[in-house]
Formats: sequence, structure tokens, C-alpha cells
Amino acid sequence: MMLPPRGPVPTIDAADYAARLAIVIPYRDRQEHLSRLIPHLVTFFERDRCARAIPYEIHIAEQAPGRSFNRGAIKNAGFAVAHANADYVVFHDVDYLPIWADYSRVSGPTSLVSWGVQEQADEQPSSTPGCVLGLPVDDFVRINGYSNDYWEWGFEDVDLQQRIRLAGLTWSRRPGTFMPMPHAHHGVTDTGAANAGTQRTRAVYFAKGAQGPAGFGGEGLSTLRFRVERTDQWMRNGAPQPQVLHHLIALE
Repeated sequence: MMLPPRGPVPTIDAADYAARLAIVIPYRDRQEHLSRLIPHLVTFFERDRCARAIPYEIHIAEQAPGRSFNRGAIKNAGFAVAHANADYVVFHDVDYLPIWADYSRVSGPTSLVSWGVQEQADEQPSSTPGCVLGLPVDDFVRINGYSNDYWEWGFEDVDLQQRIRLAGLTWSRRPGTFMPMPHAHHGVTDTGAANAGTQRTRAVYFAKGAQGPAGFGGEGLSTLRFRVERTDQWMRNGAPQPQVLHHLIALE
């Protein structure tokens, strides 16, 4: 995959780069990707002339074994443990490496990816707010976070899009190039058809849609139940990195 030319360096507003950022990475069983992403992100924030001004923390929200993966709920849990020290949050897929990107404060729901999204064959950005998504803390609370109802794969981001719309917000996209790391697509069979898990989450989404606006937002961040089983600092060359925290979280 060829990368496009680097975009223009954003105009720096000191206030936007002084706001506190929490990056939340939903995670389970993707050690190969995580071991590449964290050093890459830390180096990016050290070397990028804009990003290095941002006070940031990285929170790895790892779902503990025992239940099917729930991306929406584990993102909510990551937000719950991270938001006290943040003005805005970026939900960051574990398999997207920033090449050039603007992580400064967002004023509303904002995708940071404009190039590198691989969901569509023509490599155009996805029509849903996923992959690397920033929101002000207040906006995320306002929409009641992600739904907790999507166990297995998919549709939590489509549900979030409805929550954003029903709250009277809009989501935007800012320039940013990311390198997606190769990975298996957990939502489809070998033939490309939706697998059983995706069919179940799709059914959940359409059942919510059949209720109209009342189907979205009633549950989510405010109804989440979880416990943090362990929190560790990330180690880099034998030294702890206090700005990178790894939480093992059990969803209840």
C-alpha cells in the first residue's frame, strides 16, 4: 500500500495542544499488534513537533477471559478508568499505526483517519466513526458512550453513529494517514460472508432500530458494570512508562 504525500502541518493553537488527552485502546489477544503500536505511539508523541506538546496518557483496556469480546463495553470501561485526567479521549484500534496525524483537542466527535482505512476495497475512509475516533469527554458522557449489547464482532460503531446523531451532534474527519497492520477479519467467514457472530450483532442493531430513537442510548456508559482486576505500567527497555497503563478488566 503506497502512502500519499504528507498533508499540511496543522496551525497550532496553544490551547488545543494543552488539553489533556487519554488514548483508550480496546484489546484482547492481539499481542503482536499491541507490541508494535505502543512503542510506535510513544515515539510518535516524542518526535512529532505538534504531538509532543500534548499531555497524554495511553490506557490499554484489555477484556479479561471468560466472555465473548465486547468492543463497545470495553471501550466504555477504558473511558471510565481514564477520563478523570482527560479533557478529550481518542479510541484507538490496536492495529492502526499513525504515520502523520493530528491528535490535538477535538471540539466534537472526530475521526483522525482520512487515509489508510481498509474496510473498503478502494481504500476510502469508512462511513462510520471507527478506527481512531476522538471525542470531548463531555460529549461521550452526553451520548451515554457505546452500547454494551454487542457481544462478538461489529455494529457498536454503527450504533454509536446513531447516538451521536440523536444527541444533536455531528461527526467530522480531519486529515491523518495511518498504516493498518494485517489481521484476520473476525466478522466474516473464509468466503467473505458474515459469520454467526456478526449475524447476531446485526440482529441486535436492527432490533434497536425497530424501537426508533428509544432503542439507542438507554444503556451504555451509565449502565456498565465492570471491575479492574489489575493495572500495570508498560515497560520500555526495562523502564516503566508512567504514561502508559495496561488495565485487565472483567465485564460483568
